[in-house]
Amino acid sequence: SFCTLLSAAMLRCTVQRCTRLRGFAGAGMTNLQRWSSTQPAPQDDSSDAEIARLEREAAEEAADRAALRRYGMYGVGAVVLGAWAWWCNGYANAMYGRKDDGSVKTAMISRGKPSLGGPFTLVGTDGVPVSQAEFLGQWTFFYFGFVHCPEICPVELNRMTKVVDAVREKNGQKIKPMFVSCDPKRDSLDAIEEYLSVFHPDFVGLVGTPRLVDEVCKSYRIYYSLPDPEAAKTDDYLIDHSIAIFLFDPQGRFVDFFGNRFDEHEMTEKVMTYMSNYDADPEWTNY
Repeated sequence: SFCTLLSAAMLRCTVQRCTRLRGFAGAGMTNLQRWSSTQPAPQDDSSDAEIARLEREAAEEAADRAALRRYGMYGVGAVVLGAWAWWCNGYANAMYGRKDDGSVKTAMISRGKPSLGGPFTLVGTDGVPVSQAEFLGQWTFFYFGFVHCPEICPVELNRMTKVVDAVREKNGQKIKPMFVSCDPKRDSLDAIEEYLSVFHPDFVGLVGTPRLVDEVCKSYRIYYSLPDPEAAKTDDYLIDHSIAIFLFDPQGRFVDFFGNRFDEHEMTEKVMTYMSNYDADPEWTNY
């Protein structure tokens, strides 16, 4: 019948479609297997090479972090140090300096004058006691040293000699040069007189007992070292002492000191400037 023929035809179409689907599925599986065979085998994350690489990366990262922290601390320290230096500079200017002609000068007038010098009594090379009061009314140079000094003292005494002569030649004023021995154990009166004879004829040599010499050195802020007992027995020793030439005005007031960075020409100009200021106003002081 017609219904039977229709059912048979539909059944044949269904069988053919299923056959084609199975063919497609088989071909797909074959292609999948073929593609899978061409892919590389998965790597093992736990292999030694991978672990070593990860360890290197971790170590490099830790080193970078440590360097960052270290340089960060350096930067903070530099900022703090710079701020501290800036504050100290401002504080020093506020406390000890003033602006006059564009430069910062030490404000000695407002702070007071240095406590240096004062009365003393020593012995001259003629054996007569000498006091500080005997030199009032004239400009004076003071230098502390010792006769056996091999180099420094002769240079300084020669510098004093040249300045004394130069000032006298230029403005006619006299400066009394004085030498105080800080080695009373070896420096006799005769030794001091002979030692000074090769320098200026106006030199006054002074010495005293160890106690008196020590008191004068302290009053004039002079440092000097005493030899140890063993060296003192041999009389072959050197004395380390302050190297400075002190200038005092006719009233016995401290004016200035000259270290070895000043040559005789610079000293002469400074001394004459001080003398001019004093002549214009006897109450003038450098401090």
